[in-house]
Amino acid sequence: MSTRYRSIPLHVSLAIILLSSESTAFHQPSFGGGGARIPTPTMVPSIPTIHHPINPRRTSPYSPHHKNPKNPTTTSPTTLHAIPLPITSIRSIATSIFHSSAVQKVLELAVITAIGASLKSKLDVKGTTALLLNALVPAIIVSSLSTLSVSAEMGYVLLAGVLLAVAQQIGSELAARFVIDAKKDEEAQVLQRTAALQLGTMAPGLSVLCFTREFVGNSFAGLSTLADVPSKIYSLVLLPYNLRFRGIIPDDLCATDPELAETDACVEKNIFQKIGTALKDPFNLSITAGLALAAIGRPVSTLGFLGNAIGSIAASQTAVLFLLIGLKLKWTGERPKLCLRLLLARHGFMSLFVSAFFATCMRGGSNAAKLATVLSSHAASSIIAYGQMNKVVVNEGVGGYDPDLAFDIVALSYQVTMGLNTVACLAGARYVDNLPLVGLGLLAGSAVLGKVGEDA
Repeated sequence: MSTRYRSIPLHVSLAIILLSSESTAFHQPSFGGGGARIPTPTMVPSIPTIHHPINPRRTSPYSPHHKNPKNPTTTSPTTLHAIPLPITSIRSIATSIFHSSAVQKVLELAVITAIGASLKSKLDVKGTTALLLNALVPAIIVSSLSTLSVSAEMGYVLLAGVLLAVAQQIGSELAARFVIDAKKDEEAQVLQRTAALQLGTMAPGLSVLCFTREFVGNSFAGLSTLADVPSKIYSLVLLPYNLRFRGIIPDDLCATDPELAETDACVEKNIFQKIGTALKDPFNLSITAGLALAAIGRPVSTLGFLGNAIGSIAASQTAVLFLLIGLKLKWTGERPKLCLRLLLARHGFMSLFVSAFFATCMRGGSNAAKLATVLSSHAASSIIAYGQMNKVVVNEGVGGYDPDLAFDIVALSYQVTMGLNTVACLAGARYVDNLPLVGLGLLAGSAVLGKVGEDA
């Protein structure tokens, strides 16, 4: 992870908890199995009762057992505004946050990124990228598609996933136009087109689900995974057609170049030869295999040693991806700032869209459901989409795209997503209730960042 875009420091996280609270106890039950409770606008972790050091029976005026002088029949709850927080309580809260699975995951990925950055002179970026796209990502595709099993009761969740995917497409297109002026020159058009298509994809598996499990619950993590199915179908099936439709298709070289016309590349093939050629592509093969396994109800995990092999390859995708992010880490130039502006704008528009969705469709929704929705809308950009773009550019010669920009967006999107999700989970319902302001703030941040470094 780039030190330039670190996730929120621990003391800032603590400040968010302390300043956003009025009560000291979690009264809301946990949602799902094993999930942590969600802090509501007036709830923070409970503070131990403070007893007198000499007389243990004497209650402190800040104890929950102390009678409220205005109403002797009731007790006055401990509030952070009434007492100084004991050092031991601060340490306890800090330790709890530090050891949460979400924070540990962020730190783990930061270490892997740092290792990748330190190995720039020893590892081959091109070879590592080829390994990721031709072996690890296809294994992820097979594993994820083979587990699909949709029932009629999940229709509403899938519909919400469709709306989320459509909102990502619209928000990403607006973000690309908000940040990049395509009227400048042809290069700006390429950058805007690339950004719009790459930003419109999501990868919640790595960037969202660890937060959902920790702060909302396992049941909502499962629903979030199901809601991602429409976006996954778009990235795997529809995106290649969209890339060709919006890209610049090269001239028919077979018709214009006599030397090329005599090669195997220009030989007319029958339908079976075309299918065979298509299945040789790792992406196409993995999609076909994954859907076939889903159709017969056989997830990869049920395939014995073959399934274990695919699972082991898929499990290494995270480490290799973040090693590659470290290898491609850029400290200079305009690209890091451009990517950050694009991502801030994307999340700004998505925050506004989600807040409108809450106002129209989830007025009576629980805090847990709303927080899970917000976390999913923060999902990082998909490495699979980058692979699809790289394939049509390299293998098919489609122009009008910059795969390097697409990967830079993917790399930084994980850092931005984890930062936003950390804030959202710690602030709890306050973040959800103020989502319109969050969206406007992110858009303003993107605009202000664009002014930094400009000539007067």
